[in-house]
Amino acid sequence: MDDKNLKADQSIELIRQMIRDTRRRLSPGSSNLFLVWGYLIAATAVGIFFLLTFTGCRAWQWLWLPALAAGGIFTWWYNRCHAAQVKSYTDRLLEQIWGCVGGLIAFSTFVICLETEWPVDPLFPALLLISAGLFISGTVIHNKYMYYASCLLLPVSFGIIRESWINTDSEGNLIQFAVAVLIGLAGSGYALKRQVKHDAAKTPENEQ
Repeated sequence: MDDKNLKADQSIELIRQMIRDTRRRLSPGSSNLFLVWGYLIAATAVGIFFLLTFTGCRAWQWLWLPALAAGGIFTWWYNRCHAAQVKSYTDRLLEQIWGCVGGLIAFSTFVICLETEWPVDPLFPALLLISAGLFISGTVIHNKYMYYASCLLLPVSFGIIRESWINTDSEGNLIQFAVAVLIGLAGSGYALKRQVKHDAAKTPENEQ
């Protein structure tokens, strides 16, 4: 019986260690990808907001695609340069989830921008997908900030679609979107950094 309990405790500790390792690999110094994507998307949203305000030309929305492409290229380069020798199941799972989220955001933005009269604001599906990615990531690596941030992003995304139905030329959605992304992605990056430091402080070496 004691042997079974010991094996169960070892299995639980192994899972915890795998989760801690995944958090650590997600937050390598100042190059945290959540911060990079958060600031990149927020800056693009603010830039498009000013361009739309001063020119009134909605073609500026196409700037989303080169911004997403630049972020994707940086992510690919970063992962290539900092690739872990051994990736756990959670590492591969989160890579696939965020790869899917990024691909769906780019595809939905492209399809919506092709329409002369947009059926929905392209920010709406993007924010829903980011919220889903944060919810899953927070659940997998046990990060409460990501979980609660994903819940906050949901009403903002529905507020954006409601405003676009009421006012089809509402550039103010871009500012709401930028703030939501900073809270969701950049905020998650800082929360992850704090959690990794907390994990490091609790290691056996530091506890002695």
